[in-house]
Amino acid sequence: MISLRRIKGSPISSLNSSAPSYRRPLSLQSIPSLSLPSNMPSPVASGQEIMVPLFNADSAGAPVHVSWQQNLSQRTADYYALTADNITTGEQVPFFIAAEYYKSSTKANPNHITKIGELVEGEGYKLKVDNRLQYGQKNAQGELRFIVYHDKERKPYQHRFIETAVGSATAGKAAEMAKAFGVGSAGDQIMNQVKAFVGDYLHTF
Repeated sequence: MISLRRIKGSPISSLNSSAPSYRRPLSLQSIPSLSLPSNMPSPVASGQEIMVPLFNADSAGAPVHVSWQQNLSQRTADYYALTADNITTGEQVPFFIAAEYYKSSTKANPNHITKIGELVEGEGYKLKVDNRLQYGQKNAQGELRFIVYHDKERKPYQHRFIETAVGSATAGKAAEMAKAFGVGSAGDQIMNQVKAFVGDYLHTF
């Protein structure tokens, strides 16, 4: 006599069927997206276009004083810490520009923003990202990347810009920079990241 002993995990009725039982495969459309949420902007890259705001003494605020050692001597230069629009990506990027390249009183300078950027009335200066510009960043993946436009003969470490700009900024300006970096809404959140910048010079696009 054939035993009809129940096979673990299979109903008795399945023993009488010659066709195997299949479970319907899971549709790929039913699998939720595994992308990780992030408010950090993508790193600005060579070839993209940015919009640098028009000079306005009130909105630009006071220039920041960046100090560094070069050729065994102490150097200091003034920069404006701005937020530029990345036209290509629709995001924002922190932008440091040498004061003499930005102030209205120094338009005679051959490297002034009015000489290298395309004026867009009421908006700013459209500028292509190329080897005229330099950048600093947290790591090789481009996190917290910012742009610097100045005389490239200057050799400050990249963390000097973040420390000085955030340390001397008003609460509103620090919050604006933090938002552009994508690290929250407070300057101290940027300062927590500064240690990752230490020991590296600016890079050229």
